[in-house]
Amino acid sequence: MISSTGRNESGFSLLELMVVVFIIGLLSGVAALTLPSKDGGALLQEQRFKLIGSLRSARAEAVFSGHSLGLQWQRQRGSFYVLTADGWQKIVQGVLAKNIVLADDVQTELLVDGEVIHEKTRLDNEETEQEVNPQLLFLSDGQISPFEWRLSTAGAESLSFDEQLTVDRP
Repeated sequence: MISSTGRNESGFSLLELMVVVFIIGLLSGVAALTLPSKDGGALLQEQRFKLIGSLRSARAEAVFSGHSLGLQWQRQRGSFYVLTADGWQKIVQGVLAKNIVLADDVQTELLVDGEVIHEKTRLDNEETEQEVNPQLLFLSDGQISPFEWRLSTAGAESLSFDEQLTVDRP
């Protein structure tokens, strides 16, 4: 296009760009709506892989560091601790410093030595120092406390795994 000043103008107008952005947004919205949502079985598989991965990392860390580690599980979340001369201390660095948090739709049942672990209820605003007593132990020789962890959700068959940390393929 040649302007009245004789220069060659090239590029897109603001209107053309807005139309293209609108069309891309519209197509993205349609694509997002047509994606399949996770069913209960897929959600359980994902959560089981998440737990097993974290537990395998804890076992490896216990072996490589030579320290005993523990997992304390409460209300759909878990924290890792290391045993020191001063007792159990929360791990604050590395991969195990991040809490494990499961989806709200997933119910868990943790059995240690055949007994269900019942969570002690306490108020969230309670700031008192409580004694840490991890339910699962990871020893420096690679052993893990005997346990069975069951996961369930509405509309799906429940899944479980144990201290072997293996995944049975359906």
